[in-house]
Amino acid sequence: MIEEFSFGAFPLGMAGTPDGLATGPPDDFEQIRRAFDRLRGNGPPLLLRMYVAWFGADSTDAALSQVARIAAADARWELALCYRDERGDVDAWTSFVARVVAEYGHRLQVVQVTSEANLTGIPSAADGAFPGAAEALVRGVIAATRARADGASSPAIGFAAVPDAGPAEPGFWPALRTLGGEEFAAAVDFAGLDMYPDVFGPRFELDQLDGVVDWLLRSFRQESLPAAGIGSSVPIRICENGWPTGPERPEERQADVLERVLRAIHARRDELGVRHWSLFTLRDADSSRDDMSFRFGIMRSDYAPKPAFGRLVEVIASLRGGTGPPRS
Repeated sequence: MIEEFSFGAFPLGMAGTPDGLATGPPDDFEQIRRAFDRLRGNGPPLLLRMYVAWFGADSTDAALSQVARIAAADARWELALCYRDERGDVDAWTSFVARVVAEYGHRLQVVQVTSEANLTGIPSAADGAFPGAAEALVRGVIAATRARADGASSPAIGFAAVPDAGPAEPGFWPALRTLGGEEFAAAVDFAGLDMYPDVFGPRFELDQLDGVVDWLLRSFRQESLPAAGIGSSVPIRICENGWPTGPERPEERQADVLERVLRAIHARRDELGVRHWSLFTLRDADSSRDDMSFRFGIMRSDYAPKPAFGRLVEVIASLRGGTGPPRS
């Protein structure tokens, strides 16, 4: 299990949007490797966050093949399994999740079961739009934990949700408690939060961001998780955090926002049990597009760094206690 505060990022040039995937030029894996080496500095490697979507029983073999390709690469993986079945076949889903952990868990650091199951209405980007999403989360986490106990794998098992605001599903957290009870609460190794302050929803001044982050974390820890029966000893992981550039979104502002938010999260790591932060994302899907969904990267789509890239190199080294200059 992961105990110290760790860092990670999604490495690919794509993003989910209400209209489908934002994509652009092909990914350059050598550029990705160099960028991650720079971000890690002289500290431990960052976790590479990846997503595998499951669209129903007929997609199981293809999804498992995708997991196998990811697990075969020499990296530290944080894998999010996304539940996207229009028929709501939770039995087949739990079987798929169990197979991922049993067959590939020894190559994974973290397995996230469902992605934003409390966010409805955005089927291209969140699991909550699909029938049985809450049940898929609960039963999937339990199945993953049982599969881990039966084998030699040891990934941390949990889930990720969005803050309880806007389109989040009302009653979601008590439903988890009703569905899963004590077995579910005991099976959860971490509770993930996807948070995008100053992106989706109201805009904020820089000096307001510390308070916004404080509210998001405290609401999650003190209200949402207890309603699901999840205790204060369960670590929180920030599974997604980012800020897009584009019209009226200057690149220098991206650097400032990401630094403010990351430092605010890190400052509350002990009090609120936050153990991880993951950036969304390394590079833009397509820097030539004005739509902000295409420009979440701290690098442009040709891997030219934005100001936020160098800033995060410095901030991560600083938060790790000055682990030395970044790698060249």
